[in-house]
Amino acid sequence: MTYELDATDDREAPDANDSGDGDDGASDPGGSGGTLDSSLGVTVPDEHVGAFVAQALEDPERATTWDDVVDAMVAPAARDAWANLSRVERAAEILSKAADYDERAIERFEAVPLDAGEADVRDGVDEGLRCRRNADTFRDGVAAAYGDGLLDDEAIVAALKQSAFETDLVGRREDLLERIDEVYDVEYCPYGGTLMDAEEGPEPETDHGETW
Repeated sequence: MTYELDATDDREAPDANDSGDGDDGASDPGGSGGTLDSSLGVTVPDEHVGAFVAQALEDPERATTWDDVVDAMVAPAARDAWANLSRVERAAEILSKAADYDERAIERFEAVPLDAGEADVRDGVDEGLRCRRNADTFRDGVAAAYGDGLLDDEAIVAALKQSAFETDLVGRREDLLERIDEVYDVEYCPYGGTLMDAEEGPEPETDHGETW
């Protein structure tokens, strides 16, 4: 079957005078430049669709567990309601929360001026980076749930479809951060997930105290 990840790029077409130096193709999952209003279609055998989705959600630079993200997302007072959700619903909620963090990171990065002093933009950049870490960590927790057998093939695919998962959010987020980095030399690791074309690096210890 052909499994399609939503990779629609809804940005305006670049200006003819724009050299494109600030865009390394991060929003193009295929790494070939792509076209606007396109999506990524990949032919995947039915028996491998679940593993394909899990790999798309995984961030090799993180070592997240399902319990990590549940503990961070679900308040003690909400645990009974959480327990009443199906596993698919729980995973969909976490993926939607990840998308919410992507949107919040984008808002922060969009608000960073490119003509101010470094000290004036530090708080906005740091908050954007925090939201970015949370988004990637939440998705990685869902991938870990699949790897640990808490979600089967059908469940992880269903959760993805029910959630607010959008790869173009990640691409937009990374484009904005790269442009900020060109001006302010931000200390951050380039996106390490497999949602888009990126080299996998070593998996460091994850300090979730710094994440949430």
